[in-house]
Amino acid sequence: MKVVVKVGGTLLETAEDRLRIVEQVARQARAGHQILLVHGGGKQLTQFLDRAGVASRFVDGFRVTTAETLDGVVKVFAGTVNHELLATFVRVGLPAVGLSGIDASCLVAEKLLGPNGQDWGFVGKVVGANPALWDALSVTGYVPVMACLAVGKDGQIYNVNADQAAVACAVHWKAERLIFLTDVDGVRDAHGLTVTRLGGEEIPGLIATGAVTGGMLAKLSAVQEALANHIPGVVIGNGRGEGTLDGVLNAVPESRVSGTLIVAPLAPAKSQAIEAAVKGVD
Repeated sequence: MKVVVKVGGTLLETAEDRLRIVEQVARQARAGHQILLVHGGGKQLTQFLDRAGVASRFVDGFRVTTAETLDGVVKVFAGTVNHELLATFVRVGLPAVGLSGIDASCLVAEKLLGPNGQDWGFVGKVVGANPALWDALSVTGYVPVMACLAVGKDGQIYNVNADQAAVACAVHWKAERLIFLTDVDGVRDAHGLTVTRLGGEEIPGLIATGAVTGGMLAKLSAVQEALANHIPGVVIGNGRGEGTLDGVLNAVPESRVSGTLIVAPLAPAKSQAIEAAVKGVD
């Protein structure tokens, strides 16, 4: 099974955090899944920029990316965060290869402007992907580890949203699962309770209640794009659990995983089949 796993930077801050994620990825890769790991690193980038005396500014959830900021993005995402993950894969004995969207034009972007033409600097919107390199690596036993950078057709490097990058990877690679590992148990309803299953058609109503804000709002926007492009099921789960991936991919039947399974409107039989395949979130 082809699986795209997106890991937020908050789950990669310490060696212990990284080991927890990498051990799960390694178990699933050894079980036969082809896994493409996509990561962010926003918190680490902010700390780097603070030390360099570069102020971080956000507008509508996007980091305004000046030339100085972009230099930090490349150094932190494709450098420190990516290579700390690669070193952890060495520790567990699984070969992994660090990439960004710049390598072999894996992720192609164009400049993103705000709804009223606002210029946020070198912020990009992913408009295409080239999965040949991921295929070449994964079929020969390597785990591709992707930093969320992209490149324009003119060679310009762009900072791109990691959730959107993961969606583009899943869509173009024709993944059967897209999994967002975050630091919360899943999507919460208006009562603050984790929703275990959510139909894509229910997302606008849930957003209208005001229950979804901040980073989760951006994630649900990414989820809607994934479902619209025929990804059969998306899971948002807590990456701090020891067996989250094991449960989602049903490698450990007794595992119970908190999280939210989100599916497009489907015929009942097909919907039930997807739910049955995602252990612990149905």
